[in-house]
Amino acid sequence: MKFITPSYYRFFRCTADKCSDNCCIGWEIEIDDATATLYRSIDGNFGDRLRKNITTDNCFILQNDRCPFLNETGLCDIIIHCGEDHLCQICRDHPRYFEWFPDRKEGGLGLSCEEAARLILTTDRVTYEQAETDEEPEDADEELFSFLRAIREDFFAVLDDGSLSLQEALTVILDKAVSAQQQADGDCCEAAPGGDIASLLTLFADFEPIDGEWERELAGLHQTADSLAALPPLLQQEEAYMRNLCRYFLWRYLLKSVFDGLLLPRVKFALISAWFIRVMCAGSHDLPVWIQKSKLYSKEMEYSSENRELFYDFTFEKGCLSANCIKQLLRNM
Repeated sequence: MKFITPSYYRFFRCTADKCSDNCCIGWEIEIDDATATLYRSIDGNFGDRLRKNITTDNCFILQNDRCPFLNETGLCDIIIHCGEDHLCQICRDHPRYFEWFPDRKEGGLGLSCEEAARLILTTDRVTYEQAETDEEPEDADEELFSFLRAIREDFFAVLDDGSLSLQEALTVILDKAVSAQQQADGDCCEAAPGGDIASLLTLFADFEPIDGEWERELAGLHQTADSLAALPPLLQQEEAYMRNLCRYFLWRYLLKSVFDGLLLPRVKFALISAWFIRVMCAGSHDLPVWIQKSKLYSKEMEYSSENRELFYDFTFEKGCLSANCIKQLLRNM
C-alpha cells in the first residue's frame, strides 16, 4: 500500500527547547500499551520515577499541567535517560498524523505545532511524495473514494491557478463542493442563509474552549466585530498563507468523507478555518503572528473531535454557515 505525504513532511524537525510553546504542557498524554509495559519494566531510580508518574489507565500524571518528565530546560528526561526510541507512540508521532483509506495511507503535520505551522504556511506549490508500507488498507466505498480523490485534486488545481484571485479561487472551490455533494447524494442539506460576522463569532463561542487564551481571543474579536466586515487587504505573501492553509485542511480532512459522506461540511470547515485564522491575524502581517494564531485555532478546532463534529452539525443548522453566507465572507476577505 502507498504511504503519501506532503513534500514538507520530511523536513520537520522538533525545535525542542527553542520552541516558544511546548507540546508537553496542557495536554493529556496517553501511553500506548506496549510502551507502558516497557516503562513498568525499567529498573533503577528512573524506572521507579516512571512507575510513580503513570496512572492505572496508562496516562502520565501531569504536574501543574506539565508532563512530569519535562525538565526545567524544556527537554524530555525520558529521551535523556532512555533514548528517543523509548518515547510512547503519541510523543514519537506528534505533530505527525496518519489516515488510512481503501488504497493508501496518508500523513502530514498538524498545525498545532509551531514548526509544523511554519512549514505549512510557507511551503508553496506543495507536491506529494510516495513510499511503500505493508499496513492494511481501510475498507470503504472505492467508487466514492475515487470520486473524492478527483474532487480534491480539482480543488488543489484551483488553489494553484495564479489567474484566479484568492477570493475567486475559494468561491470556485465552494461552488464545486456544493455541486459534488449534490452529485454524491442528491442533496446539500444546509440551513437557509442568514447571519453575519457577529453571529459566526457567537457560533464559535459555542465550541468547548480548550483554554483561556482561546476565550480571550474570541472576546477580543467580539469587541471589534464591526471592523471585521472590511478587513485590511492581504499582502501577496499572506494570500499564499491562505492558499496553503486551505490546502492543508482539504488534504487532511476531505477524503474522510468516504466514511460518512460529509464532503460539503468538510470543505466549509477548510474555508472557514482559513478565514478565521486570517481574521485573528488582521492588523499584523508578520509570519510569527500567523504561526501563533494558526496554532491557537488548530488546538481549539482540530484537536477536539467534539468541536469538529459540532462544526459539521452546524453546517446543517446555522444560516451563517450556508454557502451563500460563506461566499459573502470570502468576498470581504
